[in-house]
Amino acid sequence: MTRDRMYQERAGNISAFRGCSFGCTYCAFRNTLRRSSCEKCRIFEPHAHLEVLDKTPPKTKPDEFITIGLTGDISFMDPAEFIGILGYCLKWFDRTFLIQSKNPDYFGKLMERTWIPNNVIIGTTIETTTQYWDSKEQWEQNDKKILSYSNYSKAPHPSLRYRAMVELDCRKMITIEPIMDFNFGLMVYWMKKIRPEYIYIGFNSNNKIKLPEPSLMKTQLLIEKLSEFTEVRTKLLRKAW
Repeated sequence: MTRDRMYQERAGNISAFRGCSFGCTYCAFRNTLRRSSCEKCRIFEPHAHLEVLDKTPPKTKPDEFITIGLTGDISFMDPAEFIGILGYCLKWFDRTFLIQSKNPDYFGKLMERTWIPNNVIIGTTIETTTQYWDSKEQWEQNDKKILSYSNYSKAPHPSLRYRAMVELDCRKMITIEPIMDFNFGLMVYWMKKIRPEYIYIGFNSNNKIKLPEPSLMKTQLLIEKLSEFTEVRTKLLRKAW
């Protein structure tokens, strides 16, 4: 297991689950599995690789974590298999693990049957607070088509993720990446209610994908405001495309 640019604090990844059906246009992982010997990996079909749980995970320092299922969305996993992953995390109680999903309600339903160990951090992406956007260029061209979040992802809307994360009684983190234009006050309110240990913020790094982005100044103001009550870890910051 090696470090990558996804998270500077990442000590390794346990690829116990791969693939996703949310179809995010900005997905950074779909292409990484195309040369895999596993057919399901190559077509990004959600599936488990529980054989990797036989390996010893790397040790983590206080600010580090090991991701599980980074190249997929673990909410497509069979709940019984996921409970097995929690058992793996509990076995290695002296390591810290990060498990993310764009459907955090999955974890809420599981917690009716089990519990999240204290060495596991549950994360989700909240790229925006907004459902619809329009652009200056569209109005200048008299194009009244409104951009919808569903144009970019089939995952549950970030507002649903926010509600699910508020209800979770465990360690939490949020990533606002790739950041999309948002309601400033609402985003700050959501983050206060979720109470994450830390928040990652960054812009889309794929210049082939254009998103409805906030200005760099607005993003910097958000970072400043969020830093008043939690740790903010910045990633790619640039002017909006």
